[in-house]
Amino acid sequence: MRPLLSKRLNAVAPSATLAVTEKAAALRAKGVDVISFGAGEPDFPTPAHIREAALKALRDGDTKYPAPVAGKTVLRTAVCEYLERFCGTKYEPADVIATVGAKDALYYAFASLLDPGDEVVIPKPYWVSYPDQVRLAEGSPVFVHDPDDELLKVGAREIESALTPRTRVVVLNSPNNPTGAVYSRDELQDIADLLRGKDIVIVSDEIYHRLIFGDRKFTSFSSLPGMMEQTLVVNGVSKTFAMTGWRLGFAAGPRWLVAAMAKLQGQTTSGPASFVQTAAAAALRGPQDDVAAMRTVYERRGERMAERLNAIRGVRCGRPQGAFYCFPDMSSVFERVGVHNADEFAEAVLDRVHVALVSGGPFGAPAHVRLSYSTSDAAIEEGLNRLSRLLA
Repeated sequence: MRPLLSKRLNAVAPSATLAVTEKAAALRAKGVDVISFGAGEPDFPTPAHIREAALKALRDGDTKYPAPVAGKTVLRTAVCEYLERFCGTKYEPADVIATVGAKDALYYAFASLLDPGDEVVIPKPYWVSYPDQVRLAEGSPVFVHDPDDELLKVGAREIESALTPRTRVVVLNSPNNPTGAVYSRDELQDIADLLRGKDIVIVSDEIYHRLIFGDRKFTSFSSLPGMMEQTLVVNGVSKTFAMTGWRLGFAAGPRWLVAAMAKLQGQTTSGPASFVQTAAAAALRGPQDDVAAMRTVYERRGERMAERLNAIRGVRCGRPQGAFYCFPDMSSVFERVGVHNADEFAEAVLDRVHVALVSGGPFGAPAHVRLSYSTSDAAIEEGLNRLSRLLA
């Protein structure tokens, strides 16, 4: 029997970050000592008070279908309080949806907004799932790029050059995965001035908003004048609270869009597990000391990783400003390893010195690789020792 898969699915690539994680795990299962810089996953445990909230919820029988489908009122209220505290924006619970990870919120947004052929402007480099999710929703990704910016940020000029009558969505991501770049308020204001009043929704992925380094300040795109009614903010607890496996994301934005996303969720997952929603509310409302402590460690690790990468002849790496990634340009060392692009380079590094990193190709940057420093100091030093020896 011939495969009966849809053309829609055939246009989608597997997740590159998950593929690297799985390959590293398979090698470890064979006894290979692999240093992994692949997954964007905090190496810290979920803070104790959040775990205790989940245990209490389970003991109290919080195990039924979650209701409403957009998220329990206690959680959506906590999201509103949290966004007002850390982003300066005021939402009501009806403007919020809780989803099975932020990835689901992004997909529901694209599926709710796009008709076949509608265009979505996506800055390069981008998180790997944006374009494939757009294609799943039968939209067309349109990429914009500024190769002259050290951290590969784009401005209003690049976005304006990509706008057409078919543009339905513009995606923004700050702090950025994979570059670690943070957009300033002035940079975002220029983009807001360009898009304000147009029939375009801005999907602002702010999942790393609490992980910003130095004296930089976070600006939520929806906090800019006149942009709240045009912006869907996507966020969650995975990165900030070391809760990746809990699968709890949320989005806040125009009520008509959130209602449409909830309709989709009602016909798919029905929403995150009820006791997870209770624990997430405890995370958002509870002590924030652990977040500050994790951020401090990430900043130190990012400085160290960038310093060591830049010490390798031919490697160029911008200093990360947030999140937990370095994204060096490795094109000058490809020939030294006997490869032609980042895909081949990442494979060679894993095979020869057992260091797992992610090719920049699936991020739209085939000269780069992504290294996550959400791992121990010892692993960072050993992994970079191995990479330095390979490239000596």
